Amino acid sequence: MSEPSVERGSLTRTLWLSMWALSAALIGQGALEVLELGGHWPLWLASVAPIILFLFGVSRDSLQWIIWYCLLLLFYFVSAVEDVFARPNNLIAVSGLVIVVLLFSVSTAYIRFRGRERRAVQTVEE
Repeated sequence: MSEPSVERGSLTRTLWLSMWALSAALIGQGALEVLELGGHWPLWLASVAPIILFLFGVSRDSLQWIIWYCLLLLFYFVSAVEDVFARPNNLIAVSGLVIVVLLFSVSTAYIRFRGRERRAVQTVEE
């Protein structure tokens, strides 16, 4: 099933760019956290590999992949909450929680508004 090629509006373009920026921030935050705890790059790669895998689907603008990406982010949210409770005054841990919450919110908003754009085009074509 091929998804229609629909040009993004200004809102969905902003959400799309925000999703990529926040994903990069989450990957960077993961690197800082691993460095702070004394880990090495294989540990960091293992912690961000699921994000990188799902970004492939996100890059294709597949709403199904983005929905699954949101589900994946819930696991990162649980991990971030545990981290904040373990190290409450740690700026890196708190920033990870903020990034995950923002990324989840932006991703779900993108799904909603991008879906509306696509449905509008399908309705016009029919």
